[in-house]
Amino acid sequence: MTILIIQSLSFRPYRLAFCDPFATALGTLYHREGFVIEIRDRDHRIGFGESAPLAGFGMETLVETEEILQNFSTSLINNEIKVEINDLQDIENLLRECDRLPAAKHGIELALLDLLSQYQGLTLSQLLANSVNGTVRDQVAANAVIGAISLDLAAAKAKAYLDQGYRCLKIKVGTQDFQADLQRLIAVRSQVGNDIQIRIDANQGWSVYEAIANLKQLEQLEFLQIEYVEQPVAALDLAGMAKVRRSQSIPVAADESVNNLAQLQQAIAAQAADIIILKPMALGGILTAHQAALIALQAGLDVVVTTTIDGAIARKAAYELAAALPLKRACGLATGHLLIEK
Repeated sequence: MTILIIQSLSFRPYRLAFCDPFATALGTLYHREGFVIEIRDRDHRIGFGESAPLAGFGMETLVETEEILQNFSTSLINNEIKVEINDLQDIENLLRECDRLPAAKHGIELALLDLLSQYQGLTLSQLLANSVNGTVRDQVAANAVIGAISLDLAAAKAKAYLDQGYRCLKIKVGTQDFQADLQRLIAVRSQVGNDIQIRIDANQGWSVYEAIANLKQLEQLEFLQIEYVEQPVAALDLAGMAKVRRSQSIPVAADESVNNLAQLQQAIAAQAADIIILKPMALGGILTAHQAALIALQAGLDVVVTTTIDGAIARKAAYELAAALPLKRACGLATGHLLIEK
């Protein structure tokens, strides 16, 4: 049997500007930076990956990402390591020491998964589903995202998304002015009617007291029909998250609280969330995200896969991950339109 033998790794930087500044409670984003990775095997196949760290999600810096990619590339070129890939476990074993550099690990892993998929004649979704005797879905519902912007602009974007066929919108809240956040939600709900799901993302922007008070106010405005609130309080405050969850009826989703498997287990043990948001780039790759999803689902929690507003390579991989899982809710995969260059 032939063996998939890796010969080289190369990478190049990219910088993608946002169409409009993207405002969140963590700050305003103007561009995304990262690296496109190419890994070649001895049979001239090329696997593509992407590494794009993002502040606020427990990832390394862009400089640290570049360093590990360069080290891996040099080791391959100088034959310091010989990489043979037969299955998913080989990829996991190879990258085990990169756990503290999630964006770099994501990029290298994804390029290796791409090669292994080509080698086995499968899609990435099939590769993942086959590892747990699962099935691949034909379609994955996606939500659109609206930043912390003016009422008129939020309503206009909501109308445009509705016309494009979206049936779920995520709206950024958690700013210093909850009344402005509230009016933005009212404006969007008034624009799209009652059949569209609206979820909100506070990006750790509230204290526990503020989160409870704000969500109770939203709870009383039944016409808003909030699907869930994402990361209402500080990521490490699982006790606070659990208190918010118990104090009102809007489901709570953990995002920044879950950047690795240990944190996921802690969130489950603390009963801090109803829903787990999984970002493959922040978790250190598709394989870890897939394992995290299975753990969360087994614990009775819902799972939503989303990007960190990455480039096309990472977005496609996140879609493949979602397609390999039995998910009930729309996923945060439709972020390419936020960037000038996709």
